[in-house]
Amino acid sequence: MGSRVLDDFTSPWQSDGSGVWSAATGPEAACLGPDGRGMAVTATAGSGGQTPYVQRLFSPAQDLRDSTELRLWLRSSTVSPGLVLEAGTDPAAGGQPWHRRLRVEQPDTWELHRLWLGDMPPALRQAVGLLRLRGRTPTPAFTAAVDDLAAGTPEALRDADAALLARLDALVTGVPAFFDVPPDQSPPYIAISTFAVLALPPQSAGTLIDNETDQGAYVRPHPQQIRLDYRIEAVAAGHPERARITEAITAELAGSARLLVFDEPLALLPLEPGPLATGPYRPPATPLYYRLLAPQETGPRRPYGFGVPLLVTGQPDSLLREVTPG
Repeated sequence: MGSRVLDDFTSPWQSDGSGVWSAATGPEAACLGPDGRGMAVTATAGSGGQTPYVQRLFSPAQDLRDSTELRLWLRSSTVSPGLVLEAGTDPAAGGQPWHRRLRVEQPDTWELHRLWLGDMPPALRQAVGLLRLRGRTPTPAFTAAVDDLAAGTPEALRDADAALLARLDALVTGVPAFFDVPPDQSPPYIAISTFAVLALPPQSAGTLIDNETDQGAYVRPHPQQIRLDYRIEAVAAGHPERARITEAITAELAGSARLLVFDEPLALLPLEPGPLATGPYRPPATPLYYRLLAPQETGPRRPYGFGVPLLVTGQPDSLLREVTPG
C-alpha cells in the first residue's frame, strides 16, 4: 500500500484553550499540497503550569499498521521552540504513549520530518485517535507552519511510480495512464514504463541521527540514490491526437518539474536517451523520456539512548549529523 495523506490542514487543529497557542489555516502556511493551505501556529510567551498544544482528533481512529513512517513539513521562526508530536487514544490523558521531538534546523525554512513508527505500541498503532503538537513550559514566543501530514512505508520505486501515474492519469480528459496497459485497452492512452534502474552507492558510509525522543534517538544508514529512467508514450490512432496528448504531458511536467514522492519533492527532468534505449520507432506511439533520482533506505533504524558514546560529525544540532558508535 502506498502513502496516504492523513491531514492536508485545510482545517486547523483544536487548541488547548489556554490562549497561549492559537491555530489557523491559510495560504501563508502552505508547503507542498495542491490545496494551497496549511496550519499556522502562533505562540505567545507564557509561564503557566499548563503545557500548550494543538491537536487533531481522528474519527474513526487511524490504522497505521501498514505504515512505518509519519511525515510532515514544519517551518518555525526559531530553532528552539521545543516542539513535540505525540500520538495517543485518550485526549484527556496527561501524557500520550508515543512521541517525537521535532528539531528545527534553520529558522523560517520548510523542513521535512520523518517520524518512525516502529516503537509505537501495537494497540495504539492500529487505532491512533489523536495527534498532538505540544510545546514546553514555559513556552517561548514563536510562529510555526505545519503542512502535508502523510503516512506510509518508503519504497523508492513503488512510490515514484505511483506519484508519476497520479500526475498523468486523466491529465487529458478521457485519456487514462497505465504502467501495465490492459490487453483490451483501446487508444487513446498514456503508457508508462521504467526502461532503466540504476542504484548509486551512498555518498557516505556513516549513519544519520533522527527521531529524537526524551530517552534518546535513532540512527540509520545513509540512503542510496536510485536512478529511474522513464519512457512515457502517448498512444493514439492519429498524429493530431498524439500531438495533443504529448503537448499536455510536456506542459504538465514543465510547469512543475518536481514529483511529490511520499511527501518529498523530487526533480523529474527530461532525458535524451541513447539509441539502445529508444529502439525502433513503434507507431502509433510518441515517446518522451524523463529521469528521476529517488532516495532508497539501505538499512533499519537502531535506537541509541542518551549517554551512549558517539563520535558526531557535521553541523551542530543537525538532523543529518553523521555518527559513529564509540
